[in-house]
Amino acid sequence: MPYRLTLIFTWFLLFPQFARSQNCCAPAVPQQGVLGETVALPYTLELGMHFEYLRSDGLYEGADQIDDPSDMQTTWKRITLTAAYGLFSQFSISAIMPFIYKEKTRELAGDIEFKNTSEGFGDLTIMGRYSIFPRDFVNFRELAVGLGVKIPTGSTDKRNFGLTLPQELQPGTGSWDFNASLSYYRGMEMFDFVLSGTYLVTTAYNDYKFGNQFSYLLSANFHPLKRLDVTASLAGIVRGKDEENGHAVPTTGRHQLWLSPGVQITLIPDYLRLQIYYEAPLYQHFNGEQLGSDFNLRLSLAGLVPLKNTEEEL
Repeated sequence: MPYRLTLIFTWFLLFPQFARSQNCCAPAVPQQGVLGETVALPYTLELGMHFEYLRSDGLYEGADQIDDPSDMQTTWKRITLTAAYGLFSQFSISAIMPFIYKEKTRELAGDIEFKNTSEGFGDLTIMGRYSIFPRDFVNFRELAVGLGVKIPTGSTDKRNFGLTLPQELQPGTGSWDFNASLSYYRGMEMFDFVLSGTYLVTTAYNDYKFGNQFSYLLSANFHPLKRLDVTASLAGIVRGKDEENGHAVPTTGRHQLWLSPGVQITLIPDYLRLQIYYEAPLYQHFNGEQLGSDFNLRLSLAGLVPLKNTEEEL
């Protein structure tokens, strides 16, 4: 144990960039599906619990995988609670709160594994969505805009071995961030689809600013059986470079695209459904050396609680 601690502190002394601000190896994941893409039904409370397992493995430079002698890996486990309520037929408000477990491992010398972990509640996001062309029982299409703010409720001072963990391993970012989205939904008898884009504007905290991010999604749901939907999605992110003390951080910024097949199972008609998704990277391009995405898994329970008969509004 003393030898291991000595090796760890020697690592930080020789390579201090791993002890201070950096975000080269955090897994980037699609935000869609958790944030929601459509306006909640009027006078209906929509509740969700999403479990995500996000694994990153393999060092990349640009679009090419390169040798990684330290065999870095990261595992993010995230439980996100969501609630949305339709105030009327064209407007809803939602809240998103994640609880995150983060783990990053690296091999040092002599087959010694160095592991950093953290856990805690992340940052709360509040969103409003307005439907320019609302859905009803005749018109199964919707064009909606959304605005949201991410409130820095998550911890930013988690420590391991007496050292403050880098930003990528903190549950929160410490910054107030803002997002705007545009989405189009079209429903038909055998399938429906959603096309959406979300732009996230970040702010600085303690002289560190995560890069702005654009997320996009094309998702189609097929209805082969009454209680079963088969889903196929393309989801991507384009993220700018982080900044520290006003200067760009070289090993940050990326473009990633995932293919996400899945199923939706109706457990209680009109009230409760289970969603299962697998996300595999189709394309990854990184600025500098960064850890690439291996795969993501997501399980979601989504429930509807009508608080008033909506037929009068629709």
